[in-house]
Amino acid sequence: MGTLIKQELYKIFKKKSSIIIPIIIFIIMIGLAILSKNYSNVIESNLLLEQGYSGFSWIIFLMIIQASTIITMEFHYGTIKNLLYRNYTRTSIILSKLIALFIYSLIVFVLCILISLLLNLTFFSDIDILKHSGEQLSPLQSLLLTSLATYVGMWLILSLTLLLSCILKSPGVSIAVGIIFYFATSILAGILFMAIEQWEWLKWSPINMLNLSVQILDNDIYKKMTKLELHELLIGNIAYIVVFLALVVLVFRKKNV
Repeated sequence: MGTLIKQELYKIFKKKSSIIIPIIIFIIMIGLAILSKNYSNVIESNLLLEQGYSGFSWIIFLMIIQASTIITMEFHYGTIKNLLYRNYTRTSIILSKLIALFIYSLIVFVLCILISLLLNLTFFSDIDILKHSGEQLSPLQSLLLTSLATYVGMWLILSLTLLLSCILKSPGVSIAVGIIFYFATSILAGILFMAIEQWEWLKWSPINMLNLSVQILDNDIYKKMTKLELHELLIGNIAYIVVFLALVVLVFRKKNV
């Protein structure tokens, strides 16, 4: 398994997009920090910091691309046959891909947090990121909680994207479906809140679980709309991730080469 994981990580980092896209994301983050410094009345530095200078949102797009191609490319180019000929089981192959994807996503997310802190120190050194304002969280706490909630929510999206990529044959189609689903969730969120008022069982839907990243910073307001407590949202996210990834393994084992 260890050898397979190393091979999968090598494949990920060998792709130019795995390096170039994060660099572009970090450049965008720097650009936003500069804009916030010069136009503080338009772009609040505190809000940018807790959002990772928009880095978290862009990383989700990056990871959707990675998740959409990590399986489909093997079948598209027929390289999956080479792995099977080397007597690796299908279960070990797919698990190594999932673990490698998890490691890569963790590396990129941690880098985003560190760069966010560095940008804050460079451009907004007068702001104390450890300082609390009344009952509000400190900027550092907001950043860390937002990053954790976004990371968990991202993996809910990735688990579904991986499942779709297992079913579909085209990498392009699976990327498009994953990105459309990501956009659709933000559009459907408002509609879902109204639907939950009528049918409360909808609060357990995967789309409602994606509200974890916003509710974690404003629990009192959002729990009235999601009808769930923070711990219920977290458990719900993890449960859906486990179910979808289990289906990924099952579908991959049955997929024709």
